[in-house]
Amino acid sequence: MSKKKHKRKVSRIIIFTTDAVDAKMKQIKIRPWFTAVLTVVICCLLGTVIGYAVYEAQIWQREQEKDAEVAASMEGLEAEIARLEGELAAMDAQIVSRDEKIAALSSAFNAQADEVASLQGELTEQRLPNDYPLTGSAGIEEYTEGDPIVIFSATEGITAVASAKGTVTAIEEDETYGNRIVVDHGNGYVSVYLNKGDVQVSVGDEVAKGTTLFLIGEDNKQLGYQIMKDGSYINPMDMLSING
Repeated sequence: MSKKKHKRKVSRIIIFTTDAVDAKMKQIKIRPWFTAVLTVVICCLLGTVIGYAVYEAQIWQREQEKDAEVAASMEGLEAEIARLEGELAAMDAQIVSRDEKIAALSSAFNAQADEVASLQGELTEQRLPNDYPLTGSAGIEEYTEGDPIVIFSATEGITAVASAKGTVTAIEEDETYGNRIVVDHGNGYVSVYLNKGDVQVSVGDEVAKGTTLFLIGEDNKQLGYQIMKDGSYINPMDMLSING
């Protein structure tokens, strides 16, 4: 017959004592099952600690990776900001340059506009028949009945001249004064010159203020002078009085 083998149970004893002379020893008997339980608990604790450490290491690694990504993103953003700042600086420089060009062009335009206005003013003045129509002194007789007219009694050797810039539109014979020259000044004003002397211009001529129309001699000392405004005769002395 075979003999049944029994597993031997081993118990452990923990002894506590001190170094005193009369010290007594204390014994604690540890049962096998308690050792097994304690071993399991310790293994569980060690497993938990190791697992937590591994988990924390993984979390730390992920955090480092995130930090690296954030740092890379920040570097990229800083580079982009630097690029945009450079572009803005270039744009500001272009804007300043453009503003300077605009200011220079505006100044030049204003200067030209002033010059044009001045020239227009001069042109307007040149076409206004308010100058004396003779180059020398003369007696004046004013007639306001009918079509107003001024008769100048000039001295020999002077000339009858255009009182303003304009175009000769007609040269006709006149029963009383011999010849009639009509100058249109292009602004509604027309001046008329009456004299027996030889005419010095032709129809279509552009005359300036002071252009000779007649030479005053022994036989043609009288000059008739009339002005029309928008087709109606006005008193020439009213125009001459503008400039005194």
